[in-house]
Amino acid sequence: MPFHLLPSSDTDMSRTFEIISTTFGNQHPYIEAVYPAHSTPEGRKRSTERLLAVKNTDPCCNFLKVVDTASGKIVAVAKWNIYDDHIPEEADLDGDWWENEEEKEFARVMYREYLVPRRRAIGELKGNVMCKLFYPLSSRRAELMVVGLDLLTVDPEYQRRGVGRMLVQWGTLLADDIGLTAVVESTDPGRGLYESEGFVYVDTFETKFPEKWEGRRKQKFHWMVRPCKVGRTD
Repeated sequence: MPFHLLPSSDTDMSRTFEIISTTFGNQHPYIEAVYPAHSTPEGRKRSTERLLAVKNTDPCCNFLKVVDTASGKIVAVAKWNIYDDHIPEEADLDGDWWENEEEKEFARVMYREYLVPRRRAIGELKGNVMCKLFYPLSSRRAELMVVGLDLLTVDPEYQRRGVGRMLVQWGTLLADDIGLTAVVESTDPGRGLYESEGFVYVDTFETKFPEKWEGRRKQKFHWMVRPCKVGRTD
């Protein structure tokens, strides 16, 4: 097989954010707001530092990569969160990454709005939610956990070659194994892939802003759910 899925290391964070920035460009308002100037060298450096800080301080997060075995190049990445027997706290964005306080405030509103359906699902399902992860789990522990997808991105040069599907199937196979519902926030291009892997479209959401920001670009995404499967008994 020409591609291999592996857990990401600290040194992979620069390439991880490069793929995020290259793939979304300036077409994803959420990325634009939360990671300011991400397409510039300085912006990518600061954003990489933020990803690395999350990786090394958040015990719930798990980063994945898909590697082209011929070249050794990372061609796709994902970040899965796993929360043991508790609903995660609603932490806000912080730091001095934005050029002024208004841009920071806007990023915070964008961040909160983007997570509305996921936080609602986590609360309603009381921990029986899975989006993506890279972590060995027993069925007993799975009954007490929440797992959430933060990103899944494929290098534009490697799209439509099955690497995104590898990351999706890794999570759905595990979800079936331990009997969890899977959820995802999908862009328009990603919706077909998720539907082909069993996700069901629920609704389309668009971020809402206070009147002073009504003219700014909103983020639209599709909320999709893959119904819980019965865990295997073998």
